[in-house]
Amino acid sequence: MTFQIEKTADLLAQGMPKRQVDRLARVDGMLGLRVVGQEPDDRRLVRIHAAWAKAPAGSVLAGWAAAVVHGVPADFLDGMAGDAPRPVDLCVPATAGSYDTRGLRPRRTRVPESQRAQEGDLVVTSPQRTALDLARWARSEPRRLAMLDLSARFGLIDKDEFAQFIAPLGGLHRLNNVRELAPLISARAESVPESEMRFRWINAELPAPVANQPVHDRFGNFVARVDLFDPESGLAAEYQGFWHDLDLAPELDEARLTRLRGMNLTVVEIRKEDRDRVEDLLLEGYSRARARDQRMDAWTCPRVEDA
Repeated sequence: MTFQIEKTADLLAQGMPKRQVDRLARVDGMLGLRVVGQEPDDRRLVRIHAAWAKAPAGSVLAGWAAAVVHGVPADFLDGMAGDAPRPVDLCVPATAGSYDTRGLRPRRTRVPESQRAQEGDLVVTSPQRTALDLARWARSEPRRLAMLDLSARFGLIDKDEFAQFIAPLGGLHRLNNVRELAPLISARAESVPESEMRFRWINAELPAPVANQPVHDRFGNFVARVDLFDPESGLAAEYQGFWHDLDLAPELDEARLTRLRGMNLTVVEIRKEDRDRVEDLLLEGYSRARARDQRMDAWTCPRVEDA
């Protein structure tokens, strides 16, 4: 690590002039700390190490912070809550006394030694416990599934092994909610909104979709990979995030969707502003897909395996 987190008081006590201390980088959302050395490109690591410097004895970094340490990239967990830094999750012992909690989200929950991992100077929850906490601390069912999906995508969990891990556990808040979603985990989801859309699809009681299904034309040529797909009805769902509005993306998307529809696929586009009617849009699309003239179907779908 090319940087260190130091307390302002300690730097002054060591003889560093106040003017020099004031020139050091601060830590977003945490007072009395400075960054010494070369700051990392991943700013999430600064706040994670700062939280560790403030944590009471016996603490364990958890939640999104542990996931970052285990390798989940910023595209999936950026450590932000809107425009503000998200507090760093910590599991703290019941014996923890008073301490500065600014920038922290301490949770009094037990983490057995078997569910801890040492990563350099940091003690974090194990990959499987990290996935469990990400999911059970999520505020909605769609987000809960998304946390499990990203955990599978980045190797924190294997679907079958995770089911075995949570089977004997008890006494953890929202554990049963996670158990219900565990059979639905997919490592193929490529974004959090995709996973949330897949939850809505399943909740609408439509046939289980394939995530990121490659679609070929009738000659076997690759055409596109769609976010969600039902090979039986030909219903495809595409999440159109902000990146679909960049540069030439709208024109490229339109050409792609026109080609898919020309192959007799029914494509439903979902945007952020559709969050309250996703299921209705999918059900309406499924009705149209079932009513299509199947003689015009001009696609093939190679079988894909989910991890």
